[in-house]
Amino acid sequence: MARSDGRSAASAKGIQFVSNRLVDQIVDGRKTASVVRLGEVDEHEDEHNHALVVGDYYGVYDSACLRRCTIRVVAMELCRWDAIPERLWRGETNDDARGFRDDHEDYFDHPSNDYEFVAYYFELVSE
Repeated sequence: MARSDGRSAASAKGIQFVSNRLVDQIVDGRKTASVVRLGEVDEHEDEHNHALVVGDYYGVYDSACLRRCTIRVVAMELCRWDAIPERLWRGETNDDARGFRDDHEDYFDHPSNDYEFVAYYFELVSE
């Protein structure tokens, strides 16, 4: 698949998810959003975890570092713990904001209401 900048989706960067269940949701087309801590959005951690950039393509890796699909990041937004946007909790496959907070409370280490983080939204490009 060609990108508008001439590079192919096959040369994508990578994102590794902590749960194979999350990767399955992406492959099935149900999960279209995820989150990252504010200070980590621009960090290149390793070959399977690159900084997030809107418009870029990312190979999605499971817990065994197997590439399962390719996504394209289409948007990012700054969010607060006490004001979870509907498109985020729906994209995370939750039924409501409370479900999102229940699923992410440990990930964000029991945040306060004014805690800020980055939501990123993506589309499935290929399986």
